[in-house]
Amino acid sequence: MRNIPRRSVFFGLLLGSIAGYALFVTVAWLRPSLMPVQQVLAQQSQSSPFTEAEKVQEAFRTVSAEVLPSVVEVTVKSDGIVPQGEDSDQPWNDFFQNPQDEKGNPKYFQSQGLGSGIIIERRNDEYFVITNAHVIGNSEEIYIRLNRGSTLPAELAGKDERKDLALLKFSSPDMDLPVIRLGDSDKLYVGDWVLAFGSPFGYAQSVSSGIVSALGRQDGPGDNINDFIQTDASINQGNSGGALVNIRGELVGINTFITTPNSGSIGLGFAIPVNNIITSFRQLIDNGEVRYGWLGVSLGEIAAESAESLGYKVNEGAMVYQVFEDSPAYEAGLQPGDLITSLDGKPVVKSERLIYRVGDKAPGDIALFTVNRFGEVFQLEAEMGAREGEEAVRALHGRAVPGFVAAPLVPDLRELMKLPDDINGVAVAEVYPRTFAQSVDLRAGDIIIAVNNKTIVNLKDLYLAIGPLSESSPAYTVFRNGETLKLENSPGENS
Repeated sequence: MRNIPRRSVFFGLLLGSIAGYALFVTVAWLRPSLMPVQQVLAQQSQSSPFTEAEKVQEAFRTVSAEVLPSVVEVTVKSDGIVPQGEDSDQPWNDFFQNPQDEKGNPKYFQSQGLGSGIIIERRNDEYFVITNAHVIGNSEEIYIRLNRGSTLPAELAGKDERKDLALLKFSSPDMDLPVIRLGDSDKLYVGDWVLAFGSPFGYAQSVSSGIVSALGRQDGPGDNINDFIQTDASINQGNSGGALVNIRGELVGINTFITTPNSGSIGLGFAIPVNNIITSFRQLIDNGEVRYGWLGVSLGEIAAESAESLGYKVNEGAMVYQVFEDSPAYEAGLQPGDLITSLDGKPVVKSERLIYRVGDKAPGDIALFTVNRFGEVFQLEAEMGAREGEEAVRALHGRAVPGFVAAPLVPDLRELMKLPDDINGVAVAEVYPRTFAQSVDLRAGDIIIAVNNKTIVNLKDLYLAIGPLSESSPAYTVFRNGETLKLENSPGENS
């Protein structure tokens, strides 16, 4: 996913056009008999500025005609309880809500939600629709409305809450409905044309156009683990779960949310890349659930200061900050400080993309990693485990090695901490709870100056001293508040 150098292409075309036009004028002026007036007028007519615009318009028409029949409106209904005392004095409410009975039992009401969905696969007379999990919620009834106006009941085939995806299914033996074509979101560029389809505010079968404004956006709503395509194609309430397609009519994203100071679109729409959903919806169709692969590491990007002290390059791979004991990564031999540069032969540039690719592995799959360990490049294999729920993952923090986050002592940090000139090492930025590091009272703000009596000057020294994880109870020498302290287990104490 790269940006095309459009300016250079534009100026190249412009210069070529000018040169061609100059040649044309020169030939016409020197030899007018070879260029009849009628021919010149015909060429001018053919190069009308409307011609290219009409080609784009025709592409939009073709794409809309192909995609609209595969986009559906999703309506959900669920029962709720009217909070006590809310609107209880309004007599007309009983026309719309169940009246309170004589025993004072609470009133019930039925709420309705609206979104969009995409027919993504067909198996015999059964159709599968992908949408957002937040559109479905905990609804009791689900209906889909087709492009041709028919409304049919649907049922939930499964959810992937981590990616905000839900899969619906419905039967239609009497209709031959089209399935959307899948594109490749990794081939998108910033500036590419895209079209958004859905039912904004209930206006079914709506289409808007725009461009890809940005790629790889993070921090979606809730605990969503996706990165997102940002687009200025108009997306509003009701578009969630709808299609974002490229100029060829291929699905490249699932419209998911907008950023706005009010309820309307301001050109900040976000879609889940289609490449993020393929594994999920396949598993939902086949198994009714999604099982994520699990490696057992904490990954992140490399800050420029850290890269320099480790001998790595920024944007060269994904940095391993923690390895969880007894995890697939631990068994395979990954260590804190390692830089993962490829998975199964495909380069790793961002840690987020590696997380998605590991998650898309099935438990039991063998993954091949290329690792850079302070200049030594090698490969290792790891058998994927199964990722458990969020609570189980959080509980693993107690088994993290080294169990803390370290940062280099850059000049600004030294000045902020007022460190003496003769104190060198690495700063502790965070300590994980229930880890060995916490048990020996290592604290954020400590300066680690030695591990097992080995002097620490930079991050590379630290990770080398922590070593191949064979030393489960290292002794830390730290500088804290003007004092030098040694932090280690007491004799006979278990780590």
